[in-house]
Amino acid sequence: MSSRWKKAAAILCLMSCLALDAGPEVSQIWAAGQEKTDNSGADSSEGDGKQGMSDSEGMSGFSIDNQNIYEGMESSYAGGYVPKIEKNKAVIVLPLQAKRKLSGNKMTVTLRFGESENHPFMYKNYEKAVSFGYHKTGKQGQTAGCYLVTFRLDLKKERYNGSYPVTLSASAQDESGNEILQEFTVYVTITDGKKAEGDAKGDAAEGGGAAGFVIDNQNVYKGMEKSYSRGYVPKVGNDSAVLVLPLQAKHKISGSRVTAALKFGEGENLPFVHKNYEKAVKLRYYKTGRQGKKAGRYLISFNLKLKKDRYNGSYPVIVTVSGQDESGNEISQEFTVYVTITDGKKAGETEGTQEGGEDHTAKFAPKVMIDSYQFSKKKILCGEKFTAKITLHNTSNTEPVKNMMVSVAPGENVELLGRTDSSYVQELAAGGSCDLSFRFRVNASAPRGQYSIGIAMDYADARGGTHTAEGSMKVSAEQSVQIQLPPVSVPKTIQLGETVELQTQAMNLGKGKLYNVRATLEAEGLTPSGTAFIGDIEAGTSMAGSMEITAEGLTGKNLYGTTQGKITFYYVDEAGNEMTQEQTFETDILSPLSGENEEESEDDTRQWWIIMAVIVVFLIQAAVIFFMRKSKGIQTGSGEVNE
Repeated sequence: MSSRWKKAAAILCLMSCLALDAGPEVSQIWAAGQEKTDNSGADSSEGDGKQGMSDSEGMSGFSIDNQNIYEGMESSYAGGYVPKIEKNKAVIVLPLQAKRKLSGNKMTVTLRFGESENHPFMYKNYEKAVSFGYHKTGKQGQTAGCYLVTFRLDLKKERYNGSYPVTLSASAQDESGNEILQEFTVYVTITDGKKAEGDAKGDAAEGGGAAGFVIDNQNVYKGMEKSYSRGYVPKVGNDSAVLVLPLQAKHKISGSRVTAALKFGEGENLPFVHKNYEKAVKLRYYKTGRQGKKAGRYLISFNLKLKKDRYNGSYPVIVTVSGQDESGNEISQEFTVYVTITDGKKAGETEGTQEGGEDHTAKFAPKVMIDSYQFSKKKILCGEKFTAKITLHNTSNTEPVKNMMVSVAPGENVELLGRTDSSYVQELAAGGSCDLSFRFRVNASAPRGQYSIGIAMDYADARGGTHTAEGSMKVSAEQSVQIQLPPVSVPKTIQLGETVELQTQAMNLGKGKLYNVRATLEAEGLTPSGTAFIGDIEAGTSMAGSMEITAEGLTGKNLYGTTQGKITFYYVDEAGNEMTQEQTFETDILSPLSGENEEESEDDTRQWWIIMAVIVVFLIQAAVIFFMRKSKGIQTGSGEVNE
């Protein structure tokens, strides 16, 4: 089943709830299921199932209880159930009924999201075991037995409005050991997010994501008894089914013409006569319910020939619509319409015995499924190696599997590190399991996200028949956080009462975005003005912040002295994990007068030495003059005596 089929398969599943007038809310959510097993005809004699169950296919193993309202639901599936959105979480509730007795009265349910880039869900691995139980319903004092599947999905803070598919896969074994695997798609409607660019306006229901067409779900056209919002069901009569699909294009289509082709779902008991259906459909204008105004629609209509020997049930018909916009870009989208057969045989009816009175019981080939997988690391970072341990299980309790080749096919941004992409298992006993290991690495440059690794199994049964099975495992990879925080420059001395501004800086050297980067300061005697908020830092960029600190003095008898403190940086990665880094510092708190006294002391000392030097020089000069005069006087006296 292609991923595109899965995304579209949910759109019209509630059409199987015949004649239920649920109002326009039904256009917001659908639940669809299709069993992935070859156990056709293996249903018990319960036939079409019990009243009040919504089944997507006549021979499926599970069905939705569409009549009751359980805890976490505001309306039943028949009444247009929509998952609740509360506190950045989406609560999905899916009440399932088993058509056959399940082994251990339990099933395993896994969950995956659609492929839209703008889907609102946080990447996580969801899987749980669900047991049968009796639960309270909306009817006072009443309980109902079912497998009540509930998931609480974390939503992104930045999300876009729209309806997004969530696929739930339910797997179990019946008492005979036959595998049952069925998928249901529930649409979660976001209304409290941003408006996505290019959203279509008007009365249309989108099949999901950034598609090119939407269904006109409000109006009734020729060949229809109800609009899509009120549970349109194709007319069946005279061995034919009339399918009508009114589409509105989001963009102008080149030549105002599209091509519509049909293909049927898989299964041996499909009621349709296999033919090739394809036609060109032109844009035409039709009167709508809006005061008779005309609106342009591509009205697709097919008349499908039915087999005379057909079984009751709801069967998917996939309508593929393709065209080109005015820029020459190809637009292709799939829509799934369910045709409900009520005039055929009941599921499970057989001819009884063959010629000769022998009772021929169908024998089914053994099925191999991925029972579980585990990774060698709890948290996988992009660029790091890890080992995946895969557990395979033979669901048959009677037949072994032989000559099995298991191959892995890493998806985008995932690299296989081993020498080979396959492993050989000679034999897997009936009901047995085996473990295989492969080594992988998510590319270091890959963005944070969930990546797929495909698993294919080729094997033979005891009679030599060859079979294949496929599956996948999902690996969630995170980008490692690489941040550089230059040391904050704190002055070595601060005077009491002085206010100083500190500058902070952060550089994001990793591949992912960092959120709410900020810094705080703690130190005795220093009071910060607040938090230095730096902000959200994109990969490969840097940003700065600042804060002011005031010296208010140490506690105790002495206000002055040395204080030690720390600066703590906080930041959040893309997965929502908060991290911290610390820097320490030391500074002296001084008296506001200490600086002036030191300066004056230095000035006074310098002046004293200058004065002393002047006095010494003066005394030397005076001594020289004195001795010079004395010497001159002696010389003069000597001369007079001689005469």
